[in-house]
Amino acid sequence: MRFGIIANPKSGPTSVTRKAQTLQRVGDILGSDSIIAGLDTANRNEFIQAARELAGKVGVLVVAGGDGTFSDIINSVDPDTVLSYLPYGSGCALRYAMGLPPQLTRVAKQIKEGRLRGLDLILCDESVKAFMASVGLEGDILHRREALEDSGVHGPQAYAMATFGSFFADLERTQMTIDVDGHTFTVPDAVTTIITKIPYYGYKMKVVPNAVFDDGRLHLLAVNSGWGEIVQNLANAFIDENKMGTYRTGRQIHLTTSQERHAQTDGNLYRKGTSFRFRVLPQVLKMWY
Repeated sequence: MRFGIIANPKSGPTSVTRKAQTLQRVGDILGSDSIIAGLDTANRNEFIQAARELAGKVGVLVVAGGDGTFSDIINSVDPDTVLSYLPYGSGCALRYAMGLPPQLTRVAKQIKEGRLRGLDLILCDESVKAFMASVGLEGDILHRREALEDSGVHGPQAYAMATFGSFFADLERTQMTIDVDGHTFTVPDAVTTIITKIPYYGYKMKVVPNAVFDDGRLHLLAVNSGWGEIVQNLANAFIDENKMGTYRTGRQIHLTTSQERHAQTDGNLYRKGTSFRFRVLPQVLKMWY
């Protein structure tokens, strides 16, 4: 099996030079014929083009980056491409969902000795594939962060300011009407609704504990708790698991809101609207690990 590593130069806190050194060690483990590409790309379009070209040359395309990088790849390369994942972003929820070790060289050994697995994805509005999506709080935070970055505030400061703004400033709650496989219920004063295939958010926060990557179902968690309870449960999710919210599972979900809300997919800002549709794509993600 020949491996190719497509590496996002902007993921993670380390320099491109340091990334190249680490990936060379990973490449040595994967095999002398492995290929490393992507670190010299200047923007998202160049990175995606490099991924497409590399995918045609190798048996397994190893995505080196964060959750958003992996999401870009699954929405860009041929669906039959066999993928693997090398986590060096910030939160890397996928790392925990896949049970990968913290050291990249150990991840490389696991990939080298891996096997093919079929995992599910979410199809959002019949257009965007994801492993995790949400409507509400998380999208609002990302929207605020983008505005701060446009004004010159970057990094952890931008994220902290955006989070504070969403939690304690002017994020209005909204009524959400949710249809899961034909069964409809209403969540008043909703803060967010999560639709996911994995239990984790970044940094090993176990937010939707019952979510499973390969069970052919979507896992939904709707939250309308008070802000104090939300903060307490998110803190608890770091060490145990979240216990708040209304949980449902199904194959198709239609969510409507009484006010426009931002949605996000895999940590990337998706779109703003009042109606969102999701359905499961069973076993479409071909993963090697």
